Amino acid sequence: MMIIPIKKILFSLFLINTALLATGCNLKPVDPATLSAKHSYADFDGVAVKVGAVAPDFTLMDGGNTPVSLKNYKNKSPVMLLFYRGDWCPYCVDQLADYQSLLPELKKYNIQLVAISPDNTASIENAQRKFGQSYQFLSDEGLKVTRQYGIGNEKNLPHPALFLIDEKGILLWYYASKDHETRPSAAQVEKIIQNLFKNR
Repeated sequence: MMIIPIKKILFSLFLINTALLATGCNLKPVDPATLSAKHSYADFDGVAVKVGAVAPDFTLMDGGNTPVSLKNYKNKSPVMLLFYRGDWCPYCVDQLADYQSLLPELKKYNIQLVAISPDNTASIENAQRKFGQSYQFLSDEGLKVTRQYGIGNEKNLPHPALFLIDEKGILLWYYASKDHETRPSAAQVEKIIQNLFKNR
Protein backbone atom coordinates (compact mmCIF):
# COMPACT_ATOMS: atom_id res chain seq x y z
CA MET A 1 0.00 0.00 0.00
CA MET A 2 1.37 3.42 -0.98
CA ILE A 3 1.49 6.03 1.78
CA ILE A 4 1.09 9.62 0.64
CA PRO A 5 3.07 12.11 2.77
CA ILE A 6 0.85 14.44 4.80
CA LYS A 7 2.59 17.50 3.30
CA LYS A 8 1.53 16.43 -0.21
CA ILE A 9 -2.06 15.98 0.94
CA LEU A 10 -2.15 19.37 2.65
CA PHE A 11 -0.57 21.08 -0.34
CA SER A 12 -3.10 19.45 -2.69
CA LEU A 13 -5.96 20.61 -0.45
CA PHE A 14 -4.50 24.12 -0.43
CA LEU A 15 -4.38 24.18 -4.25
CA ILE A 16 -7.95 22.90 -4.53
CA ASN A 17 -9.18 25.47 -2.00
CA THR A 18 -7.34 28.27 -3.81
CA ALA A 19 -8.85 27.24 -7.14
CA LEU A 20 -12.33 27.15 -5.62
CA LEU A 21 -11.87 30.57 -4.06
CA ALA A 22 -10.63 32.04 -7.29
CA THR A 23 -13.48 30.68 -9.39
CA GLY A 24 -16.25 30.05 -6.89
CA CYS A 25 -17.90 33.45 -6.98
CA ASN A 26 -19.57 35.70 -9.49
CA LEU A 27 -17.58 38.91 -9.29
CA LYS A 28 -19.43 41.55 -11.28
CA PRO A 29 -17.78 44.38 -13.20
CA VAL A 30 -18.92 47.90 -12.41
CA ASP A 31 -21.72 49.37 -14.49
CA PRO A 32 -19.86 51.35 -17.19
CA ALA A 33 -22.26 54.26 -16.67
CA THR A 34 -20.78 54.84 -13.19
CA LEU A 35 -17.15 54.30 -14.12
CA SER A 36 -15.16 57.09 -15.72
CA ALA A 37 -11.57 58.34 -15.61
CA LYS A 38 -12.97 61.86 -15.26
CA HIS A 39 -15.10 61.14 -12.21
CA SER A 40 -14.34 59.19 -9.06
CA TYR A 41 -17.09 57.13 -7.47
CA ALA A 42 -18.29 56.11 -4.01
CA ASP A 43 -21.78 54.95 -3.06
CA PHE A 44 -21.35 55.94 0.60
CA ASP A 45 -20.33 59.06 2.52
CA GLY A 46 -17.07 59.36 4.38
CA VAL A 47 -14.29 58.80 1.84
CA ALA A 48 -11.59 60.96 3.43
CA VAL A 49 -9.46 61.68 0.37
CA LYS A 50 -10.00 64.14 -2.44
CA VAL A 51 -8.94 64.01 -6.06
CA GLY A 52 -6.20 66.55 -6.67
CA ALA A 53 -4.95 66.41 -3.06
CA VAL A 54 -1.94 64.57 -1.68
CA ALA A 55 -2.92 61.01 -0.75
CA PRO A 56 -2.48 60.38 3.00
CA ASP A 57 0.85 58.74 3.78
CA PHE A 58 1.02 55.58 5.88
CA THR A 59 3.42 52.89 6.99
CA LEU A 60 2.35 49.23 7.13
CA MET A 61 4.14 45.90 7.42
CA ASP A 62 4.58 43.52 4.51
CA GLY A 63 4.63 39.74 4.86
CA GLY A 64 8.26 39.79 5.97
CA ASN A 65 7.51 42.32 8.75
CA THR A 66 9.30 45.05 6.81
CA PRO A 67 7.72 48.51 7.07
CA VAL A 68 6.55 49.99 3.77
CA SER A 69 5.38 53.59 3.39
CA LEU A 70 3.43 55.22 0.59
CA LYS A 71 6.11 57.92 0.49
CA ASN A 72 8.62 55.23 -0.54
CA TYR A 73 7.11 55.52 -4.04
CA LYS A 74 7.07 59.32 -4.23
CA ASN A 75 9.03 60.63 -7.22
CA LYS A 76 9.65 57.01 -8.25
CA SER A 77 6.40 55.52 -9.50
CA PRO A 78 2.63 55.97 -9.48
CA VAL A 79 0.67 53.65 -7.17
CA MET A 80 -2.53 51.69 -7.63
CA LEU A 81 -3.76 51.26 -4.07
CA LEU A 82 -6.23 48.39 -3.71
CA PHE A 83 -8.11 47.76 -0.44
CA TYR A 84 -9.61 44.28 -0.05
CA ARG A 85 -11.38 42.48 2.78
CA GLY A 86 -9.01 39.52 3.18
CA ASP A 87 -7.76 36.30 1.64
CA TRP A 88 -10.85 34.51 3.00
CA CYS A 89 -13.08 36.57 0.67
CA PRO A 90 -13.62 34.82 -2.69
CA TYR A 91 -14.57 38.10 -4.37
CA CYS A 92 -11.28 39.66 -3.26
CA VAL A 93 -9.26 36.66 -4.44
CA ASP A 94 -11.11 36.78 -7.75
CA GLN A 95 -10.32 40.47 -8.14
CA LEU A 96 -6.63 39.94 -7.37
CA ALA A 97 -6.51 37.06 -9.86
CA ASP A 98 -8.29 39.15 -12.51
CA TYR A 99 -5.75 41.95 -12.08
CA GLN A 100 -2.94 39.61 -13.12
CA SER A 101 -3.89 40.52 -16.69
CA LEU A 102 -3.27 44.19 -15.80
CA LEU A 103 0.40 43.65 -14.98
CA PRO A 104 1.73 44.51 -18.49
CA GLU A 105 -0.24 47.77 -18.45
CA LEU A 106 0.99 48.62 -14.94
CA LYS A 107 4.56 47.92 -16.03
CA LYS A 108 4.13 50.11 -19.11
CA TYR A 109 3.30 53.12 -16.93
CA ASN A 110 5.62 52.06 -14.06
CA ILE A 111 2.63 51.76 -11.68
CA GLN A 112 3.12 49.76 -8.47
CA LEU A 113 0.14 47.71 -7.30
CA VAL A 114 -0.15 47.94 -3.50
CA ALA A 115 -2.83 45.68 -1.98
CA ILE A 116 -3.94 46.36 1.62
CA SER A 117 -6.13 44.19 3.83
CA PRO A 118 -6.78 43.57 7.55
CA ASP A 119 -5.05 40.17 7.21
CA ASN A 120 -2.12 39.48 9.52
CA THR A 121 1.42 39.36 8.15
CA ALA A 122 1.37 35.55 7.82
CA SER A 123 -1.67 35.72 5.52
CA ILE A 124 -0.09 38.64 3.67
CA GLU A 125 3.03 36.56 3.11
CA ASN A 126 0.91 33.73 1.66
CA ALA A 127 -0.81 36.16 -0.70
CA GLN A 128 2.59 37.50 -1.78
CA ARG A 129 3.78 33.98 -2.58
CA LYS A 130 0.62 33.25 -4.54
CA PHE A 131 0.48 36.41 -6.66
CA GLY A 132 4.19 37.19 -6.96
CA GLN A 133 6.51 40.12 -6.65
CA SER A 134 4.58 42.42 -8.99
CA TYR A 135 2.10 42.88 -6.15
CA GLN A 136 3.03 44.58 -2.86
CA PHE A 137 0.83 43.20 -0.05
CA LEU A 138 0.53 45.09 3.24
CA SER A 139 -1.20 44.30 6.53
CA ASP A 140 -3.61 46.87 7.97
CA GLU A 141 -4.58 44.60 10.85
CA GLY A 142 -5.59 47.50 13.09
CA LEU A 143 -7.54 49.19 10.24
CA LYS A 144 -5.65 52.44 10.82
CA VAL A 145 -5.15 53.14 7.10
CA THR A 146 -8.66 51.91 6.25
CA ARG A 147 -10.03 54.55 8.65
CA GLN A 148 -7.52 57.13 7.41
CA TYR A 149 -8.94 56.77 3.89
CA GLY A 150 -12.54 56.71 5.20
CA ILE A 151 -13.51 53.37 3.68
CA GLY A 152 -14.24 51.24 6.77
CA ASN A 153 -17.59 49.56 7.33
CA GLU A 154 -19.62 48.52 10.36
CA LYS A 155 -18.09 45.03 10.28
CA ASN A 156 -14.56 46.39 10.82
CA LEU A 157 -13.61 45.64 7.24
CA PRO A 158 -12.64 47.94 4.39
CA HIS A 159 -15.14 48.58 1.67
CA PRO A 160 -13.58 47.35 -1.59
CA ALA A 161 -11.74 50.38 -2.95
CA LEU A 162 -9.20 51.37 -5.58
CA PHE A 163 -7.10 54.57 -5.61
CA LEU A 164 -4.81 55.74 -8.41
CA ILE A 165 -2.00 58.00 -7.17
CA ASP A 166 0.58 59.68 -9.38
CA GLU A 167 4.34 59.72 -8.80
CA LYS A 168 4.05 63.04 -6.93
CA GLY A 169 1.64 61.47 -4.44
CA ILE A 170 -1.45 63.21 -5.84
CA LEU A 171 -4.71 61.27 -5.92
CA LEU A 172 -5.98 61.12 -9.50
CA TRP A 173 -9.02 58.85 -9.20
CA TYR A 174 -10.78 56.43 -6.88
CA TYR A 175 -13.61 53.90 -6.75
CA ALA A 176 -15.18 52.64 -3.50
CA SER A 177 -18.40 50.73 -2.91
CA LYS A 178 -20.44 49.00 -0.22
CA ASP A 179 -21.23 46.25 -2.74
CA HIS A 180 -18.48 43.68 -2.15
CA GLU A 181 -19.60 41.59 -5.15
CA THR A 182 -18.98 44.39 -7.65
CA ARG A 183 -15.45 45.63 -8.45
CA PRO A 184 -13.85 47.35 -11.44
CA SER A 185 -12.64 44.60 -13.78
CA ALA A 186 -9.09 44.50 -15.12
CA ALA A 187 -10.37 45.60 -18.53
CA GLN A 188 -12.18 48.57 -16.99
CA VAL A 189 -9.15 49.60 -14.92
CA GLU A 190 -6.92 49.33 -17.98
CA LYS A 191 -9.03 51.96 -19.75
CA ILE A 192 -8.97 54.23 -16.69
CA ILE A 193 -5.17 53.93 -16.48
CA GLN A 194 -4.75 54.67 -20.18
CA ASN A 195 -6.94 57.78 -19.93
CA LEU A 196 -5.13 59.06 -16.84
CA PHE A 197 -1.53 58.24 -17.69
CA LYS A 198 -1.07 58.16 -21.46
CA ASN A 199 -0.27 61.89 -21.74
CA ARG A 200 1.71 62.26 -18.50
